[in-house]
Amino acid sequence: MRISVSFLGLQRAVTGTDQINLTLAHGARVSEAVRRVKASYPDLPISEESVMVAVNEKLTRLDGVLETGDSVLFLPFIGGG
Repeated sequence: MRISVSFLGLQRAVTGTDQINLTLAHGARVSEAVRRVKASYPDLPISEESVMVAVNEKLTRLDGVLETGDSVLFLPFIGGG
């Protein structure tokens, strides 16, 4: 199945693009998308321990199952103080 992954801010600078398409096995979980993206872009500041993910504009857990055509977005960390 194919999904799209979008990148914002620093993520876009690291990847050099605002979106990629991934082909994953049917029934793949969000965590698999995180691992595949991280393997392709090792300098990308995301990890399974700290990333927040939205699928089709809704916050999703890493164990959520993806479907063909889903749109994945890794929400960038925003610090403050």
